[in-house]
Amino acid sequence: MRPAIIAIGLRSLLLLALLLGTPVFAQVHTRLSQSSIAAGDSVTLNIEVEDARATPELAPLEADFVVLRMDSGRQVEIRNGRIYARQRFAVEMRPRRSGQIDIPALKVGSQYSQPLTLQVADVAPVADVQPQVQAGQAVFLETDISDGAPYVQQAVSVTLRLHYAVNLFSGELQQPQPANASLVPFGNDSRSRRVIDGQEYRVLERHYLLIPERSGELVLPAAWFRGEGERIGAAGWFGQGRVQVQASAPAQQLEVRPIPANAAAPWLPARKLSLRVLDAAQQAQVGQGVELKLALHADGATASQLPPLELEPHPQLQVFAEPVEASEGIHQGRIESRISRKFTLLPLAEGELLVQVKPINWWDVSTQSVQKATLAPIRLNVAAGSLQLSPAPPVAAARPVTESRPVRKSATWHGWLGWVLGLAVLILFAPWLVRPNPLGQWHKRRTAQRRMRSTLQQALNAGDLPAIAKLLPTLVVPEASSLSELRSRLACQAQCEAIDLLQQALWGGGNAEAARKQLRKAFAHVPPLRAPAKQGEPLLPPLYPER
Repeated sequence: MRPAIIAIGLRSLLLLALLLGTPVFAQVHTRLSQSSIAAGDSVTLNIEVEDARATPELAPLEADFVVLRMDSGRQVEIRNGRIYARQRFAVEMRPRRSGQIDIPALKVGSQYSQPLTLQVADVAPVADVQPQVQAGQAVFLETDISDGAPYVQQAVSVTLRLHYAVNLFSGELQQPQPANASLVPFGNDSRSRRVIDGQEYRVLERHYLLIPERSGELVLPAAWFRGEGERIGAAGWFGQGRVQVQASAPAQQLEVRPIPANAAAPWLPARKLSLRVLDAAQQAQVGQGVELKLALHADGATASQLPPLELEPHPQLQVFAEPVEASEGIHQGRIESRISRKFTLLPLAEGELLVQVKPINWWDVSTQSVQKATLAPIRLNVAAGSLQLSPAPPVAAARPVTESRPVRKSATWHGWLGWVLGLAVLILFAPWLVRPNPLGQWHKRRTAQRRMRSTLQQALNAGDLPAIAKLLPTLVVPEASSLSELRSRLACQAQCEAIDLLQQALWGGGNAEAARKQLRKAFAHVPPLRAPAKQGEPLLPPLYPER
């Protein structure tokens, strides 16, 4: 009997040892605080895992969500004499779009969570969105868009206004990126005060530049703000001390119109475009330069979208153009820009010259029609130059010879020789007196190239494809007339492929984002050019062959 009892005890101990030695596999449990929310609201993803050392990897969420914060906690309990530790995570996130969003399985330690589904309510159109201010609301956010139905590649101003009646200690204001459009910060933040329903609010304005890239529906994700603040003056609002404040603005829906078939090329959509003469001389002299300064003002277009100011060629006029000066900003909720350019005009002949500024074709988004910005010809009265060649003085009449001695011809010969030499020297050096300084011209060209490269880099960073297409041909000397000519002169295959992607994105329905990435990578440095092709054998033998 005793051996049987001992055997049973040994088997029990062995079974207990096996149970203790068997690893307990961690299980991951996930759930959402809400299965459906409105656009602009946040939702909390709760994750629970029976592994105290595991943490979730949130990278798969970034495609469809903005992760606002993650809190964690640990719970320990004893069951059946054993200690169990659980790790809990609360991930607060805000969806980037509306509709049904599938939350993928997340890796937590060595395990994966189960996939979930979140339903985000449809957004309201821009015209239906109205800021709602509740009584006593301490913080709220509103979005203002300059045009709810823009054209492709039209510059649209997006303004966020954060209203707050609290003392803010810290905070973060974000406007997520939309799909099929470029959104970049524009200008500087501005601050003001506003009274709504008897409540005074401080207002922070932040501006963005939105450029649609595809026609059709465009959704601008909901903007949001999170911060830490304290009620101004009055007590009793969330108690004493610091509190967490947050606000969001509804997502916006825009209807993007395609480029009209009758639009002029290059495509330039705007609300208003006007040319002006800032400074122009009316009198000039041959061989002496005079200045002409022009300006172009645009309502609803950026400076990088505007074409350079140019003059029509004139056979009796030499033109030296300086680099373009640009400025832009926000006026009455819309983007306004201004470029100016100074020209030096060198008349080559006297008389009345008519200087004509090249017209600019553009599309009026208000009247939906083709327009042309023009200027009347500029009259320039040119007088003869002050640098005149003096004729040789007349030779005195020969006096009758009264003496029989021979006439001395050496004095007459030396006089003519002096006049001839003086006239030859004057003719030789006259072109140098009116010729522009080559060093100064070289410095101007170098300065213009540096400015063009800087402007191109800004356009690459902003992803403005029309501006990039306009600036790329200016990188080479002499300047290329088109993207196709530039491509034929480039020696780098990556840069040629980037130009192909750019042309497909602009006119062939290509991928704009892929074109941006390739352009930023390929044109980070000055493009190398192809070596000039070697000349073939001449049809005729050389007149003086080399030995």
